[in-house]
Amino acid sequence: MIDKIGGIEGKDDFIRFLKDLAMDYKEHSGQWVNTTVDDCLLQMASWIEDYSECSANDIMWDKVDFRVLASILYMGKIYE
Repeated sequence: MIDKIGGIEGKDDFIRFLKDLAMDYKEHSGQWVNTTVDDCLLQMASWIEDYSECSANDIMWDKVDFRVLASILYMGKIYE
């Protein structure tokens, strides 16, 4: 799955990635370390904290639209 990230160039690619990630969980849940929503969310936060401080960091954090990301994650809670 991680190799698909580099191919995301727009909304449609991102949607396809999310669907593929969901399918990956259905087919390979035993390979997932974080298997609950709360574990996934907490580990996303931990990764952001850790990766943004590490020397391998290649993300321009000031360019990330965190409101959009927050909206996407929240809609996963309530959208039917």
